[in-house]
Amino acid sequence: MNLDHHSRKSSVPTFEVQPPGTPPPATVSELQTRTFATLKRRNIVPTADYNVRLVRCGTRRDSQSDGRSNPAQDALHLGFVKCLISPPHPKFLSLTLADMEPPSLLVDHTLLSNFSPDVLMVSKDEHLVPITLDLRDLPAESTGIVCGVAARLLGQTSEGFQKPVEMSYLSTALAGTVMVEEKELARAMSALRGAENGVSSTLD
Repeated sequence: MNLDHHSRKSSVPTFEVQPPGTPPPATVSELQTRTFATLKRRNIVPTADYNVRLVRCGTRRDSQSDGRSNPAQDALHLGFVKCLISPPHPKFLSLTLADMEPPSLLVDHTLLSNFSPDVLMVSKDEHLVPITLDLRDLPAESTGIVCGVAARLLGQTSEGFQKPVEMSYLSTALAGTVMVEEKELARAMSALRGAENGVSSTLD
């Protein structure tokens, strides 16, 4: 399960994978090479769980916290608590909080029944599948892993006349996750296999 307060993004930032004292990568290609070399050394394999189908959910303006309790805000809190304590426990649940904006959720579609329909605005046109990297064995100074993976996806799926796979991503201290539309999962995983780097993929 991922609990995260960071904003999800669809562009590739300029963090780097580097030990202390190592110059930052000069190109996106170098960033990708460093990233996947690091993953290979640590036996970290991008994996996707096809059984997890995520939906984006916005919350209505009147559910935003303004220091006072209101029914919509209370209903949102109640739904979130239900997700955490009611079996089956969620494999993935992301909450994004931003100043001056209502909270937003990225949640498995099976958990929507925990929330009042008057609170959430659900994007029903797409389902996202998370591609996860277990980062627990990486050195603490390693950075930019998710960035490198996102760069690989962007570069490898935009060859020729193809549009690149659209993605969102987030990272925590324990895991990095890239999320792609369900219909794009096969193309995304093919790009991440990276035969030249020996990276394989698993669909659970």
